[in-house]
Amino acid sequence: KQWYQRRVAITAGIDDLLMSVDNTTRRSDVRWAAIQKIKTVGPCYMAASGLDPVTEEQTRQGNHEHIVNLMEFCFKILETIKQFNSYTFGTNFTMKIGFNYGPVTDGIIGQNKVLYDIWGDTVNLASRMMSTGVVGRIQLPAACVPFLIDHFKLPRRGKVRVKGKGDMITHFCVERKTPEQIRSNIENRAANSTNSTDA
Repeated sequence: KQWYQRRVAITAGIDDLLMSVDNTTRRSDVRWAAIQKIKTVGPCYMAASGLDPVTEEQTRQGNHEHIVNLMEFCFKILETIKQFNSYTFGTNFTMKIGFNYGPVTDGIIGQNKVLYDIWGDTVNLASRMMSTGVVGRIQLPAACVPFLIDHFKLPRRGKVRVKGKGDMITHFCVERKTPEQIRSNIENRAANSTNSTDA
Protein backbone atom coordinates (compact mmCIF):
# COMPACT_ATOMS: atom_id res chain seq x y z
CA LYS A 1 0.00 0.00 0.00
CA GLN A 2 2.80 2.43 0.88
CA TRP A 3 4.52 1.65 -2.42
CA TYR A 4 1.31 2.38 -4.31
CA GLN A 5 0.74 5.65 -2.45
CA ARG A 6 4.30 6.77 -3.17
CA ARG A 7 3.90 5.91 -6.85
CA VAL A 8 0.68 7.95 -7.00
CA ALA A 9 2.41 10.87 -5.26
CA ILE A 10 5.35 10.79 -7.68
CA THR A 11 3.04 10.65 -10.69
CA ALA A 12 0.99 13.57 -9.36
CA GLY A 13 4.18 15.54 -8.74
CA ILE A 14 5.43 14.99 -12.29
CA ASP A 15 2.00 15.94 -13.64
CA ASP A 16 2.00 19.18 -11.62
CA LEU A 17 5.51 20.00 -12.81
CA LEU A 18 4.71 19.40 -16.48
CA MET A 19 1.60 21.55 -16.11
CA SER A 20 3.83 24.33 -14.76
CA VAL A 21 6.03 24.01 -17.85
CA ASP A 22 2.94 24.01 -20.08
CA ASN A 23 1.74 27.20 -18.42
CA THR A 24 5.06 28.82 -19.32
CA THR A 25 4.39 28.30 -23.05
CA ARG A 26 0.89 29.75 -22.70
CA ARG A 27 2.06 33.03 -21.22
CA SER A 28 2.04 36.14 -23.38
CA ASP A 29 5.82 36.31 -23.85
CA VAL A 30 6.27 36.84 -27.58
CA ARG A 31 9.52 34.83 -27.50
CA TRP A 32 7.52 31.62 -27.06
CA ALA A 33 5.21 32.28 -30.04
CA ALA A 34 6.94 29.78 -32.34
CA ILE A 35 7.44 27.09 -29.66
CA GLN A 36 5.12 24.09 -29.63
CA LYS A 37 4.85 21.33 -27.10
CA ILE A 38 4.98 18.06 -29.06
CA LYS A 39 4.40 15.43 -26.38
CA THR A 40 5.44 14.01 -23.04
CA VAL A 41 6.78 10.48 -22.78
CA GLY A 42 6.98 9.54 -19.12
CA PRO A 43 9.04 12.32 -17.53
CA CYS A 44 10.38 13.44 -20.93
CA TYR A 45 9.05 16.75 -22.28
CA MET A 46 9.49 17.39 -26.02
CA ALA A 47 9.09 20.84 -27.55
CA ALA A 48 10.07 22.29 -30.92
CA SER A 49 10.27 25.67 -32.61
CA GLY A 50 9.97 26.86 -36.19
CA LEU A 51 7.29 24.43 -37.36
CA ASP A 52 4.77 27.10 -38.35
CA PRO A 53 4.91 28.46 -41.94
CA VAL A 54 5.84 32.03 -40.93
CA THR A 55 8.82 31.04 -38.79
CA GLU A 56 9.86 28.40 -41.32
CA GLU A 57 10.02 31.07 -44.03
CA GLN A 58 11.99 33.40 -41.75
CA THR A 59 14.51 30.60 -41.17
CA ARG A 60 14.89 30.07 -44.93
CA GLN A 61 15.70 33.78 -45.22
CA GLY A 62 18.44 33.48 -42.60
CA ASN A 63 16.53 34.71 -39.54
CA HIS A 64 17.31 32.25 -36.72
CA GLU A 65 15.83 34.27 -33.86
CA HIS A 66 13.43 31.47 -32.96
CA ILE A 67 16.40 29.19 -32.20
CA VAL A 68 17.69 31.74 -29.70
CA ASN A 69 14.19 31.96 -28.21
CA LEU A 70 14.01 28.17 -27.90
CA MET A 71 17.24 28.21 -25.92
CA GLU A 72 15.79 30.95 -23.71
CA PHE A 73 12.81 28.64 -23.18
CA CYS A 74 15.19 25.87 -22.05
CA PHE A 75 16.53 28.19 -19.35
CA LYS A 76 12.96 29.06 -18.41
CA ILE A 77 12.17 25.37 -17.93
CA LEU A 78 15.15 24.96 -15.58
CA GLU A 79 14.02 28.05 -13.70
CA THR A 80 10.46 26.69 -13.48
CA ILE A 81 11.72 23.42 -12.01
CA LYS A 82 13.77 25.27 -9.42
CA GLN A 83 10.78 27.38 -8.43
CA PHE A 84 8.51 24.32 -8.33
CA ASN A 85 10.88 22.55 -5.94
CA SER A 86 11.10 25.61 -3.71
CA TYR A 87 7.36 25.85 -3.05
CA THR A 88 6.43 22.16 -3.19
CA PHE A 89 7.24 20.25 -0.01
CA GLY A 90 9.41 17.14 -0.42
CA THR A 91 10.17 17.46 -4.16
CA ASN A 92 13.57 17.69 -5.78
CA PHE A 93 12.92 17.30 -9.49
CA THR A 94 15.83 17.69 -11.88
CA MET A 95 16.14 17.73 -15.66
CA LYS A 96 18.69 17.16 -18.39
CA ILE A 97 18.00 19.12 -21.58
CA GLY A 98 19.12 18.06 -25.05
CA PHE A 99 19.08 20.72 -27.78
CA ASN A 100 19.47 20.39 -31.54
CA TYR A 101 18.63 22.29 -34.70
CA GLY A 102 17.84 20.99 -38.17
CA PRO A 103 15.14 19.69 -40.52
CA VAL A 104 12.38 17.44 -39.21
CA THR A 105 9.42 15.57 -40.63
CA ASP A 106 6.12 16.30 -38.94
CA GLY A 107 2.64 14.97 -39.30
CA ILE A 108 -0.40 13.36 -37.75
CA ILE A 109 -0.20 9.60 -37.26
CA GLY A 110 -2.81 7.07 -36.26
CA GLN A 111 -6.54 6.71 -36.92
CA ASN A 112 -8.18 6.14 -33.56
CA LYS A 113 -5.92 8.01 -31.15
CA VAL A 114 -4.35 10.50 -33.55
CA LEU A 115 -1.05 12.07 -32.55
CA TYR A 116 0.88 14.98 -33.99
CA ASP A 117 4.57 14.15 -33.88
CA ILE A 118 7.96 15.02 -35.33
CA TRP A 119 10.75 12.64 -36.23
CA GLY A 120 14.02 12.36 -38.08
CA ASP A 121 17.75 12.56 -37.39
CA THR A 122 17.43 16.02 -35.82
CA VAL A 123 14.96 14.70 -33.25
CA ASN A 124 17.03 11.59 -32.57
CA LEU A 125 20.18 13.63 -31.94
CA ALA A 126 18.34 15.99 -29.59
CA SER A 127 17.25 12.91 -27.65
CA ARG A 128 20.86 11.69 -27.52
CA MET A 129 21.98 15.10 -26.27
CA MET A 130 19.54 14.65 -23.41
CA SER A 131 20.43 11.05 -22.59
CA THR A 132 24.20 11.74 -22.57
CA GLY A 133 23.78 15.07 -20.82
CA VAL A 134 24.34 16.27 -17.28
CA VAL A 135 21.59 17.02 -14.77
CA GLY A 136 20.76 20.71 -14.66
CA ARG A 137 22.55 21.50 -17.90
CA ILE A 138 21.69 22.05 -21.57
CA GLN A 139 23.80 20.03 -24.02
CA LEU A 140 23.98 20.67 -27.76
CA PRO A 141 26.07 19.45 -30.70
CA ALA A 142 28.81 21.65 -32.12
CA ALA A 143 26.75 22.31 -35.27
CA CYS A 144 24.33 24.46 -33.22
CA VAL A 145 27.03 26.78 -31.87
CA PRO A 146 27.09 29.30 -34.78
CA PHE A 147 23.37 30.04 -34.31
CA LEU A 148 23.67 30.69 -30.56
CA ILE A 149 27.20 31.96 -29.87
CA ASP A 150 26.23 35.65 -30.12
CA HIS A 151 23.72 35.28 -27.29
CA PHE A 152 25.01 32.56 -24.96
CA LYS A 153 28.18 31.23 -23.37
CA LEU A 154 28.79 27.79 -24.88
CA PRO A 155 31.83 26.08 -23.35
CA ARG A 156 33.00 22.96 -25.10
CA ARG A 157 32.34 19.75 -23.20
CA GLY A 158 34.52 17.61 -25.46
CA LYS A 159 33.96 14.26 -27.13
CA VAL A 160 30.87 12.32 -26.12
CA ARG A 161 30.02 8.83 -27.34
CA VAL A 162 26.62 9.15 -29.02
CA LYS A 163 24.63 6.09 -30.04
CA GLY A 164 24.45 5.82 -33.83
CA LYS A 165 26.92 8.71 -34.30
CA GLY A 166 30.12 7.65 -32.57
CA ASP A 167 32.22 10.31 -30.85
CA MET A 168 30.80 13.83 -31.19
CA ILE A 169 32.01 17.20 -29.94
CA THR A 170 29.32 18.72 -27.74
CA HIS A 171 28.89 21.96 -25.84
CA PHE A 172 26.99 23.14 -22.80
CA CYS A 173 24.89 26.29 -22.85
CA VAL A 174 25.62 27.69 -19.40
CA GLU A 175 24.29 31.25 -19.35
CA ARG A 176 23.08 34.20 -21.34
CA LYS A 177 25.53 36.88 -22.37
CA THR A 178 24.91 40.46 -21.26
CA PRO A 179 22.93 42.76 -23.58
CA GLU A 180 26.14 44.71 -24.24
CA GLN A 181 28.00 41.53 -25.24
CA ILE A 182 25.14 40.44 -27.50
CA ARG A 183 24.96 43.81 -29.22
CA SER A 184 28.73 43.88 -29.73
CA ASN A 185 28.76 40.33 -31.14
CA ILE A 186 25.96 41.07 -33.61
CA GLU A 187 27.58 44.34 -34.72
CA ASN A 188 30.97 42.65 -35.22
CA ARG A 189 29.41 39.82 -37.20
CA ALA A 190 27.56 42.28 -39.42
CA ALA A 191 30.77 44.26 -39.99
CA ASN A 192 32.69 41.10 -40.86
CA SER A 193 29.95 40.08 -43.26
CA THR A 194 30.12 43.49 -44.97
CA ASN A 195 33.90 43.29 -45.26
CA SER A 196 33.66 39.82 -46.79
CA THR A 197 31.11 41.08 -49.32
CA ASP A 198 33.29 44.07 -50.26
CA ALA A 199 36.27 41.80 -50.78
